[in-house]
Amino acid sequence: MAEMSLIPVPAGPFTMGTGAGEVDRLATEFELARTWAEKGYFGREQPQHRVMLPAYLIARHAVTVGQFQAFLEAGGYREQGCWTAAGWAWRGAANRSQPDYWDDGAWTGDQRLPVVGVSWYEAAAYCHWLGESTGRDFRLPTEAEWEKAARGCDERIFPWGDRFDADRCNVRASGLGQTVPVGHFGPAGDSPYGCAEMVGNVSEWTLTRFTTYPYEAADGRDDPEGEAERVTRGGSWHSPVLRARTTSRGMNDPYFADNDLGFRCACSVDAA
Repeated sequence: MAEMSLIPVPAGPFTMGTGAGEVDRLATEFELARTWAEKGYFGREQPQHRVMLPAYLIARHAVTVGQFQAFLEAGGYREQGCWTAAGWAWRGAANRSQPDYWDDGAWTGDQRLPVVGVSWYEAAAYCHWLGESTGRDFRLPTEAEWEKAARGCDERIFPWGDRFDADRCNVRASGLGQTVPVGHFGPAGDSPYGCAEMVGNVSEWTLTRFTTYPYEAADGRDDPEGEAERVTRGGSWHSPVLRARTTSRGMNDPYFADNDLGFRCACSVDAA
């Protein structure tokens, strides 16, 4: 199994969400942002607020085809202990034994491509299996952990700064038309902490249930059990620019899978 590079993110506060000034700035640059503002779409990213997080580790890259293959070969789809209760029930009902697109070389022909076609249930099961295999408490990053790792503490709109650059990410405007191997845009497109492709390439599942701001870790939104919609972050290879911002929030049912949706892993420092 290819080793997973982990990036330390220090403890401390950061600003989460999108402020009114940021909306105004986006509206001067993107016509779509004016439409979003008129329709209230930025509301799911507001109010902007401060969040305090403990130190944690997050993967430098999204989980790759090669890394996920190790889970398949180890029998992860047959190990009930890797799955949440709802995930195991879904796996059985769907007769699920591999991700969508797994047999399509366009998405899996290179071991360095980010794995796609994974539901939230599968992503969570992989993280649990990886933890059991390595002795670390791997899991999906919470929504807050993901955003801090992507934007740092200076409220940047994109991982590299406040101006969009199609040469630093894989989104619709970049014209690549599908996923590319992880690390393709590093280091120019990296986040302040050194995380690669935090926007574009694949949208990423987070641990967090989709609900309104402000983010409150103690309110149960990060509970891995249940069938609630989960937050996705980062935008993908066919996303418009506004979806590929550090604060943009998506959501999907936990059984949903597509060719632009993957994930990365995280763990607590004291569990490392």
